[in-house]
Amino acid sequence: MAPEKNPPKKWKPPKGPKPVHHKNKNIVGLGKTIASVRAKENQVQYLPDGDIRFTTDKREADWVKLRSVTHENALEDFLNTAELADTDFTAEKRSTVKIIKVDNRQNPYLLSKEEERKKHDLQKEHEVDLIIPRRPAWDTSMTKFQLERQEKEAFLKWRRQLAALQENKDLLLTPFERNLEVWKQLWRVIERSDLVVQIVDARNPLLFRSKDLEKSVKELDPRKENLLLVNKADLLTKAQRVKWAEYFIKNNIRYTFFSAAKANELLLAEANEENAEEDSSSDHDFQDEFEETDEESIADSEEETDKENSLPLSSHVDSNEHEDEITDDVEDEDEHTRVITVNELEDLLLRAAPGPLTEPLEGQTQRLQIGLVGYPNVGKSSTINALVGSKKVSVSSTPGKTKHFQTILLSDSVILCDCPGLVFPNFAYTNGELVCNGVLPIDQLREHTGPVELVCQRIPKFFLEAVYGIAIPTKPVEEGGLGYPSPQELLNAYARARGYMTQGFGAADESRASRYILKDYVSGKLLYVRPPPNVDNTPITIEQGKDFNKELYTVDHLPESRRQQLLQAAKEKHIDILDLQSDLSKLTFSGHVGSSSSKGAAYTGTNYGGKQAALFSASEELDKEFFKMSSGKGIVSNPFHKLGAPSAGKKHNKKNKKKNVKNTEMY
Repeated sequence: MAPEKNPPKKWKPPKGPKPVHHKNKNIVGLGKTIASVRAKENQVQYLPDGDIRFTTDKREADWVKLRSVTHENALEDFLNTAELADTDFTAEKRSTVKIIKVDNRQNPYLLSKEEERKKHDLQKEHEVDLIIPRRPAWDTSMTKFQLERQEKEAFLKWRRQLAALQENKDLLLTPFERNLEVWKQLWRVIERSDLVVQIVDARNPLLFRSKDLEKSVKELDPRKENLLLVNKADLLTKAQRVKWAEYFIKNNIRYTFFSAAKANELLLAEANEENAEEDSSSDHDFQDEFEETDEESIADSEEETDKENSLPLSSHVDSNEHEDEITDDVEDEDEHTRVITVNELEDLLLRAAPGPLTEPLEGQTQRLQIGLVGYPNVGKSSTINALVGSKKVSVSSTPGKTKHFQTILLSDSVILCDCPGLVFPNFAYTNGELVCNGVLPIDQLREHTGPVELVCQRIPKFFLEAVYGIAIPTKPVEEGGLGYPSPQELLNAYARARGYMTQGFGAADESRASRYILKDYVSGKLLYVRPPPNVDNTPITIEQGKDFNKELYTVDHLPESRRQQLLQAAKEKHIDILDLQSDLSKLTFSGHVGSSSSKGAAYTGTNYGGKQAALFSASEELDKEFFKMSSGKGIVSNPFHKLGAPSAGKKHNKKNKKKNVKNTEMY
């Protein structure tokens, strides 16, 4: 008999007072904000031509639109192009496979000499097609929608022209700005500026210079002027500045050499001197208050004479001596090659400008407007700070409505227009060159052998060893070497000396080592200045680059701590004049251990990872192990492969074992 089921319990309301839901009196909160944003996102727009636009995409704020975009993957490029064209696209499937013949001596990520020459000729042929987007013509009668549609169409046409260069002509372009909102700021700066100053890096001026920008300035108004400001010129030697000055003069380029870092250092030193003068004068006045004199007139006269003959007099003498040193340096160098000061730069800007061309608004005074344009991280902000600091006046910053670009009041008659950092399109040979020029980010680097080999080609081996305190073992050319350290040889030596090892096998972490070396190259610790183009328009060779930069690789261009180490090591070896190229292998400093003999090779004293980390060249290790290199103990009568072989006879006989042991001991 089945057990009886208990009847289900009836629901009973809980005891106690009922909950009372109070109305929230705060009508402005997070929920209201989210609801209003969602309502604006899905809003229906009625266009002037009668069409209806409805989108479910998330609407971004105005400040998000101004983000600089230089890298886009295939999907992002497709979606942004579709948004600019305001049309639908259909996908096309194409399978393009390129077979690369790999040579052991040629890096597949770099170009050979013949390929570089062909690419150079192709770039010269299509140099005219390398343009920047132009702002389409407009007037006050156009609506906002018509103007935006016209600007998007012009920008889309420009992007298609550059895409055709890359796809049809097989040309590599540098990552350029792909955001229309950033280009709009350049249009505004060009339109309102009387003088447009392009700021470039002195280590490679032509890469950061845009010829079409100068052309577009003249198209707006022929009276506007251009100026090329070669910043970081203190990194160049006098001979290098002479070569670049000859190139600029020959090509009718208006230029000047400047160093914003040195100018800011001088301004900081002057400010410290003034603060020291104020402190000394205030202390002197404070002491004079406690002096008791009978005649007030005599006391006043003594105070005045004390103020004139106190500590500031010595500072004036020092400043005069400093000015004499500067004038001596100026007299030694030519006017076309010397690095100008901040005051001279300001005078040059005023002389180069044609005068106020823009009509002011009602109630405003007409001022000279100077636009500053350049790549990111070329020293544009440092130049502005140096110019503003030289005036010793309060800086008036008047940003625009959406804070796109800044206008800085330099004086009552001069305004600086600061444009956001812009990456202009330019030609390049390989991605490794873009990394070495600081255009591509190093932390996002996936392939490191290409840019590291460029560093090995440009920086001599002895200077790399002197900077990092290591010895780089290289193969001779007769055995298949390159004549300079290969990327594997440099990275392996650097990683083993610093202890950068991988997990598991315990090999040298070459990827991590490459990031440190490439950052030193971009920052200027490993300095390389690109020579001017050849007269016959042929590409620059490795030998020309080394000859152009040979004065940079001396003891004076090393860091201070490393220079002191080398001088002390040379003193111990009784070397009076240190030549890095010939004497470095004899010195012992840091991890670099010099050779005792003249023909011996130096080696790194501290190597992490042991033998496993040193197996970057397996063939060399196999040769050493098979031929028993560096293990000979004397003259032997038997071949090396028969040493230690058991003689004929019984294998387990004790007498035979003793004979074999004696034979092996003899050898």
